[in-house]
Amino acid sequence: MNPFAASLIRTIVPIVVGSILGLLTRVGLNIDLEGQQALSTLIDSAFIGAYYLVVRLIETKVPQVGWLLGLAKTPDSYTKDPVSTGPKRRA
Repeated sequence: MNPFAASLIRTIVPIVVGSILGLLTRVGLNIDLEGQQALSTLIDSAFIGAYYLVVRLIETKVPQVGWLLGLAKTPDSYTKDPVSTGPKRRA
């Protein structure tokens, strides 16, 4: 799999899962619209970060858990060579 695609999958899956978990925690809350937006952002961010952190920590011990991020392939195994971030310079 293309390393770029792998990194996107492992970024997008925690966002989706964290957002769904955040949405589920707000079911039945009666808060005004402005408060809902602020609370939504805070809860979603917390769940996204916590989900990613927990899965990555467990993945260091049990690599198969990486599938919870959409792909059981850790970032250090995307490529063997570092990715160039700009044009090559001549010496």
